[in-house]
Amino acid sequence: MIIAISSGKRLRGVTPMLGTSIAAIHTGLLPEIVRVEADVNSGFPRFSIVGLPDSAVTESRLRIRSAFRNSGLPFPQGRITVNLTPASFRKRGSTLDLAIAVAILRAACILPADDGSLAFLAELRLSGDLAPVENAVGLALRLAGDHLGALFLAKSQKTPLELAQFLPTVHCSRLSDVIAAVRDGHHTITCAAQAHATTSTSLEDDSMLGAFDRIIGRGEEKRLLSIAAAGRHPLLMIGPPGIGKTMLATHLVHLLPDLDHHAALAAYAAAEAADGPPLLTRRPPLRAPHHSLTVAGMIGGGNPPHPGEVTLAHEGVLLLDELFEFQRATLDALREPLVNRAVHLSRAGRTATLPANFLLVATANPCPCVQRGYGDCRCLESDVRRYWARCSGPLLDRIPLVAYLNREDYKATSQSRTPSAKELRRRIETARGILGVHTQPPSSPAASWLEAPAEALITRLKERLLLSERVSQQTLGIARTIAALDGRHTARKADVEEAVLLRNRGNP
Repeated sequence: MIIAISSGKRLRGVTPMLGTSIAAIHTGLLPEIVRVEADVNSGFPRFSIVGLPDSAVTESRLRIRSAFRNSGLPFPQGRITVNLTPASFRKRGSTLDLAIAVAILRAACILPADDGSLAFLAELRLSGDLAPVENAVGLALRLAGDHLGALFLAKSQKTPLELAQFLPTVHCSRLSDVIAAVRDGHHTITCAAQAHATTSTSLEDDSMLGAFDRIIGRGEEKRLLSIAAAGRHPLLMIGPPGIGKTMLATHLVHLLPDLDHHAALAAYAAAEAADGPPLLTRRPPLRAPHHSLTVAGMIGGGNPPHPGEVTLAHEGVLLLDELFEFQRATLDALREPLVNRAVHLSRAGRTATLPANFLLVATANPCPCVQRGYGDCRCLESDVRRYWARCSGPLLDRIPLVAYLNREDYKATSQSRTPSAKELRRRIETARGILGVHTQPPSSPAASWLEAPAEALITRLKERLLLSERVSQQTLGIARTIAALDGRHTARKADVEEAVLLRNRGNP
């Protein structure tokens, strides 16, 4: 498509005008909005880009020149200066190509002045075609926070359909298509958009729930998983190899309720930045990193910086299989995220706060020979102490649910009935509604939801056992979760007794 420019004579003269556009880039930790300013003025022909661009951004000058020529657009003559603001951080990649081209077109009076309602994310090819960019969903969500009217993307950019609920998208094939859409004001028309990612089907979800239902017996463990899922209580399961602890831990994510659309898109964007474009699903994420994980891989960082596993597991489950095989420094990095539900990082002179509201579930062997308490253990007491010392006391103190798994008789368990996964998920959704979203520890005064006998029991426990404040809050939180799973708004004495049993039965 060739666009005729009626003001072509003006382009060869002086055009004392400033053109602007809006885009976004990913700094490694968080997306940042970039405002592109283009100034076309008289002088010796020169094209300069300032504002800490990297080589890929600087090379956009050549791509933009060729794209203009192959789109039938005369390139402005004179001194062109493009400024990328804010200039406090380095701009990387080719994401800004289209935004720079639009700013120049506005400075050259080919396009109307910027009203601040449109954003542009695409790479320009020499032919004038638009190419997709990386991390488009995360960048789009960041732009949606500024209440923009529309986002221009390449036709081949694969984005979820749900993204349009937060920011309308306009998919175009060429630079000339962008000019026509902006000039005609067709900001809300999506041109030939084909979504690549779709929400998970009920068939896929039913297969996951069916896998959980095929676990025979394990009623106590399934109830323990329900309590952990409903109250977001970290859980550690201990037992010898083959007893089923990893299998149960993996299925914990299937008991969590579905995410809303915004949370699902945020999880998609985080996974897109780390692992490439995934399949969009409303199911919470499950992250199971290898025990060779570093501190930067756990909480984020590196060069270039990237989000860690605690952020990728946001609103989902972080599974640490064989907990004591992880480096102690890596495990200690979990202490603050478990309490604050966020990670505060400072890298390369910039600070960022990344979400980390995950549910921790871990598995471990009882001792180096894996038979302590289950068979003929050959370990010395000193060996067992050194083995458990791989995980610091403060971190273990932040894990309220510690359970030793027992071997069950197949004949007895095959005849016992346990709640189905769908039934457990309904109970968990009801319990979360009673508890309030992300209420951990309980925010309301204990007296408002504790019955008198339960409150008296808690008082006696504090006096006789000298419980720390953290242990007291964890016990209250577990008791309240148990009551909520039964559909009650108040906790009874039996709930507190069960909470104390769960809180103490697995301490090494």
